Amino acid sequence: MNGKHAIYRVYQALCAGMLSLFPAGRQTLVQGDGCITRIPELLKTHGIKGVQVITTPGTIRRGTIAPLLAQCEDAGIRTVLYTGVSPDPTVAEVDAAAECFFVSGCEAILAIGGGSVIDCAKVAGARTVRRDLPVRKMSGMLKIHKKLPLLLAVPTTAGTGSEVTLAAVITDETCNYKHAVMDYCLIPRYAFLDPGLSCSLPPDMTAYSGMDAMTHAVEAYCNRFCSPKMKAHAMKAVSLIGANLLTAYREPANKAARMNMLTGSYEAGIAFTNAYVGYVHAIAHGIGGLYHVPHGEANAILLPKVLAAYGSAVYEPLARLEREVRAAWGKPEREVRTSVAEDGSREETDAVLAEAFIERIRRMNRSMGIPEQLVMLRKEDVPELAARALKEGNPNYPVPVIWEEEQMRAFLMEQVPK
Repeated sequence: MNGKHAIYRVYQALCAGMLSLFPAGRQTLVQGDGCITRIPELLKTHGIKGVQVITTPGTIRRGTIAPLLAQCEDAGIRTVLYTGVSPDPTVAEVDAAAECFFVSGCEAILAIGGGSVIDCAKVAGARTVRRDLPVRKMSGMLKIHKKLPLLLAVPTTAGTGSEVTLAAVITDETCNYKHAVMDYCLIPRYAFLDPGLSCSLPPDMTAYSGMDAMTHAVEAYCNRFCSPKMKAHAMKAVSLIGANLLTAYREPANKAARMNMLTGSYEAGIAFTNAYVGYVHAIAHGIGGLYHVPHGEANAILLPKVLAAYGSAVYEPLARLEREVRAAWGKPEREVRTSVAEDGSREETDAVLAEAFIERIRRMNRSMGIPEQLVMLRKEDVPELAARALKEGNPNYPVPVIWEEEQMRAFLMEQVPK
C-alpha cells in the first residue's frame, strides 16, 4: 500500500467511526398494503395545512394516488403538485420544485415515486432552507447543515433506497455531470413502504431498480470498515432481493414479492448509507450522465465485472454471501467447481464460492434481458469517465481495492465494445 492509499484508508476509517456516533432512530418506517392512507392523519398531527406533492405525470395519469390526494383535501390539507421530474433529475428541476414550495406557501414535502422523484424532493427541500447554496456546492459530504421541512417519502420502485438514505444524485444539465449530495439532513422523516404502489411498475424498471438495490447491498457488504450491524442489513437485503426479484419481474401484481423487494431495498439503503457504495456506482454515475443510461441498468451490467476485477480482495465476503443466499435463492443452477483438499476430500474455496456468486448475478441479469455489455461506451470517453469515477470514489468510498487512473482506465477500456 502506497502512502496516498494509506491516507485514504485512515480517512475512511475515521469516517466509519464518526458514522457510528450518529444517533439511530432518525426515521419512522410505516409499511404494509395500503399504508399510505395514514398520511393525512400524520400530516395533521404535525399541524401541516399545505403539502407539496412531488411526483411524476405518469403517477398522476395512472390515478394511483388520486384517493390519497382526495383524503388530504378532505382532512383540510391543501395539496400542491409538482410533476416536473425527469428520470435523471436536474439542477433546474430541483430549483423549480423549491421555488414552487415557496410560492405555494407549503409546510411539508411528500415525495411519491422512484429514486429520481425522492432525490429531487430531498435536494429541493435542502434548497428551501439553503437558498444561498446552489446544488453544485452541495455536492459531496455534509455541505447542507440545516434541518429540512417535514419530508415524507413513498417509493414506488424497489431500488434506490432513497427513502432511507442520506444521498441524492442530481444532474447538472449544462455539463452532464451527476452531483452526489450526501448529508444526514436529507434522510426523510417518514418512509412508507406500500407494495400496491409498485405493482404497475413495468418489467424493465422492476429489473433495473431491483439490481440497483442489489448493487447497494453487495458493494456495502464488500467495503472496508463495514460494521457487523451494517453487514447484517446488507446480507438481509441480498437474500430478499435475490429470492424475490425474478418473481416481481415475472408476476408484477404479486404483492408479497413487491413487499419483500421494498424491504430489501430499504435494508440495502440502510447498509450503504453507513458503509457506502463503490466503483460500480462511481462508474455508473458517469455512464448515466454521458449516455443517459438508466442508473440501475448501468449498475447491473457493471456489478459482476467490477466484482471480478477486484479479484481476491472480495473472495471472502462474496463467499459468505454465496453460503448465505443458498438458503434463500437455492443452489447454483450449475454444479460449482470444487478443489481437492490435502486429505483428498472435495472443498469449495472462497475463490470458487465468490465466482459462483458473481455467476448468479450474471444469470439474474440474463433472466431479465439486461445486456452484458456497455454497448454505448466510446473509447474517447474513457479518460473523462475515469476522472469522474475517481473524483467520486477516492477517497470517499472504502472500496475493497483502491484504483488509480491507470487501473480505472484499463478497466473501462476492457468494457469498450470491440
